[in-house]
Amino acid sequence: MKEITDVDEIIKELVTGRWFPRSANPAASSNYPGLNYKCGCGAAHPLISSDFIMIGTPVKFVFICEKNYMTGVRVKGMFRQKCIELWTCTHDLYLKAAEKVNEG
Repeated sequence: MKEITDVDEIIKELVTGRWFPRSANPAASSNYPGLNYKCGCGAAHPLISSDFIMIGTPVKFVFICEKNYMTGVRVKGMFRQKCIELWTCTHDLYLKAAEKVNEG
């Protein structure tokens, strides 16, 4: 998993990775019982009970954990799913990136 530590790098990832706010598809669900992802905080979290704030295609989520980490995760597979952790960054870095984008 790639650890992102630069504001411009997270902006680039969110644009090129085609990530969208969760509100773009309110029906999106991370209801994958028994499936866990490895978070940037070092812990494994269950998808089914993790908060996500962004989505992407094919089946991608940006989860945020209680330890201030965000992790981009792709769920792959039809009959046997598995998580592929794409990248991670701190929530603080994401907020700085959002502020930079909003400033123009």
